[in-house]
Amino acid sequence: MLLLAGAMDRERLIDVSVTLREGVACWPGEDFWRLEAVARMTEGDACNVSKFSMGAHMGTHVDAPWHFGYGEETVERLDLSRMVTPARVIELSETADRITRSALEGRLEGTPAVLLKTRNSGKLERGEPFDRGFVHLTEEAADYLVQRGIRTVGVDYLSVDGYGVAGAPVHHRLLTAGVFIVEGLDLSAAPPGDYLFIALPLKIAGADGAPARAILIDLAEQGR
Repeated sequence: MLLLAGAMDRERLIDVSVTLREGVACWPGEDFWRLEAVARMTEGDACNVSKFSMGAHMGTHVDAPWHFGYGEETVERLDLSRMVTPARVIELSETADRITRSALEGRLEGTPAVLLKTRNSGKLERGEPFDRGFVHLTEEAADYLVQRGIRTVGVDYLSVDGYGVAGAPVHHRLLTAGVFIVEGLDLSAAPPGDYLFIALPLKIAGADGAPARAILIDLAEQGR
């Protein structure tokens, strides 16, 4: 893989992270985003200082296997190579509610990571209320991803499983196979194609998940 020397053209970078701010939807029952003032220069303080709190699975975030008890691996122990990887954005915007195996067949060759772009993209960034009918993976699709050797999967809502699905079977299939999961991406500005994907979660000891800043880098004109 070509590493970049010097400044990267802004046009080659696509931010696929959701902005953490008041009003961003979170999973029902999870703590929503709070940003609070500790010190403010307008109040006579020497500098501006804030503190924030949130659930570990808000916005763009990663899941660790320990999230569902599939091993002892927590966020700080995740494999960094899964977080900086070639990846393919797959266009699935016409998908009504579930991503099936047939929607993925013939589209995974030559990539270790897939980012699944559906009608979900943009909902979190726009501050829409939580959508219980968000597009999600089926168990058969998850099995197919594992069979095809996919090592990283990114989705554009808050779970790879559907809302209310008992037992989180898609998480089970992916996490037990060692697949790195990134949830809550915003792929609305990302055309389908191949990129360098970087999604680095905060290094939090003992955490079941953590927020991440995720970007795509278009290397098409620079060679591989």
